[in-house]
Amino acid sequence: DCNTMKFTLLAPLLLAASEAAHVRMEPGVEQFHSKNWVLGDRATINDEVSVKLVLKHDQRRVDLLEERLMEVSDPRSPVYGKHLSVDEVKDVLALSPHKTYDVQSALAQYNITSTSVNRYGDIISLDMNAKEAEKLFNTQLHWHSHKNAPANMDSKVVRAVKPYHLPEEMSDLVSIVEGLVRFPKLEFRPTTIGKNYQPPPFKGLEADDEFDSCGSKCSGYTTPAVLQARYGYPTVGSSDVADGNRMAVAEFQFQYYDENDMNAFTEACGLENPVEVDSTVGGNKPSFCSVGAQACVESLLDIEYAKAVIGAIPLEVYYSGTYSLYDWCVQVNDDDSPAPVQSVSYGNDEVQQTSDEYMFTTNTEFMKAGARGVSIFFASGDQGVWGRTGTSGQVFHPDFPAASPYVTAVGGTDFATQSTIGDETAWDASGGGFSNTFEIPSYQADAVATYKSTATLPDSKYYNDTGRGYPDISALGGQVNSYCIAYGGKGTKFAGVAGTSAASPVAAGVFAVLNNVRLAAGGSALGFVNPFLYQNADAFNDVTTGKNNAGGAKAGFDAAAGWDPATGLGTPDYTKLADAI
Repeated sequence: DCNTMKFTLLAPLLLAASEAAHVRMEPGVEQFHSKNWVLGDRATINDEVSVKLVLKHDQRRVDLLEERLMEVSDPRSPVYGKHLSVDEVKDVLALSPHKTYDVQSALAQYNITSTSVNRYGDIISLDMNAKEAEKLFNTQLHWHSHKNAPANMDSKVVRAVKPYHLPEEMSDLVSIVEGLVRFPKLEFRPTTIGKNYQPPPFKGLEADDEFDSCGSKCSGYTTPAVLQARYGYPTVGSSDVADGNRMAVAEFQFQYYDENDMNAFTEACGLENPVEVDSTVGGNKPSFCSVGAQACVESLLDIEYAKAVIGAIPLEVYYSGTYSLYDWCVQVNDDDSPAPVQSVSYGNDEVQQTSDEYMFTTNTEFMKAGARGVSIFFASGDQGVWGRTGTSGQVFHPDFPAASPYVTAVGGTDFATQSTIGDETAWDASGGGFSNTFEIPSYQADAVATYKSTATLPDSKYYNDTGRGYPDISALGGQVNSYCIAYGGKGTKFAGVAGTSAASPVAAGVFAVLNNVRLAAGGSALGFVNPFLYQNADAFNDVTTGKNNAGGAKAGFDAAAGWDPATGLGTPDYTKLADAI
């Protein structure tokens, strides 16, 4: 990799590494197991461990990066759209190369002498055997396997079963070690597909014609024609694509894609531009899409509907076998020219993230991307205010990364009247609320204050009144008219799928089309869009009914005029957004 520096250092003849003092890292991590992962054998000298040492930035420099991010992202700023280069981001963070060298030197004492450093100089990647890792991190490593993984899928990971440490001389230089304590959130049995998520029967129901635009197998479901009729975006042909315009989706946990299903979707829906992936980072295994009842559902949903919206604009897939959102964002930031719009349909509750250090470190990566002009959209979650953790503790569980102030969170809606293209209402399972970790950012402060002063709020014991509100915007994603997708690997199966994992690629796709307008006119990509969104709230279809109290719970947030923590600012009105940009 031309962007990766390689170092080999000779181990100095210093105090024996085994005698060096160690300092515990991420002290907030208290659990070293997961209910979905089965403890296995202890890792041995024959097992390879790959981790990333994330170097610690001066907080003042991180604050400066945030300031620069907001300057280039605020339409009222004189430097709006003047995004930073990689070197300019490095200059803002101003991490001394001596820090990198000092960590490298300390690693050499443990006979770890071949490492790689990312292009920003702030992440050191290590490959070592498990015994070397146990010695370096003063911990114990075991294999773990996911209890629901299909037999043909290798889901084993090596993780620490007790706290990890770093040698004293490294501990002040490193923020976290990624790849030791966080367990992937794997879903092998999606809840967004199947009989429980099918809409009521459509026979005898008067439906708008667009609901029959993908053939009888999709009758009554949301289709590309439904979305285009509701949100009003144009069809981008191959001759219309602006130079440099692209969109990307991120996939994890064996979510690959296959041409049979993409071709079947293209044909069934009569799309002018075929559903195809222009490039893949991380590889693809199409054969996996025909294994199991619901294989590749998430990725095919992302790809089929992203392409349905963006037309001929090229689509990229980032596939990560490490299941790490952090690794994904690092990969995007190391790209010479990342796609200007990125959509991610994965996340977890803040409380499930193991440590605040991890979330703040990940935020720095989001800020880097935004400062470079990359828009990142995240699904807001499919469990309403309670999150994946559920009603335990009788407090709401906000989502991460959706509740990060440096991404755009996308919630889900339903049509207010089934099979009628028109007003939308909040989907009761759409994730939303207020962060327990991050403060209200300035770009949404007025909108949040207005909601709190005018809406009927749940008991204050349930949520953090000073937290960042999410989602920012929404798109169709609920179960009244689920999305129709082709899946199964053979191009013969169609089914209805619901979730904010449908809403995110659709909303992101609309902004990829908006980027096309700006880039074709010689402008810059929109980049981090949140300041623009809140300054142009009237460019969205306001959603004022519904509540995200999934499962029949009484507590939740009501949709209301303007921004609300059920649907954000509402759903895109392309014509108004195009005028605003």
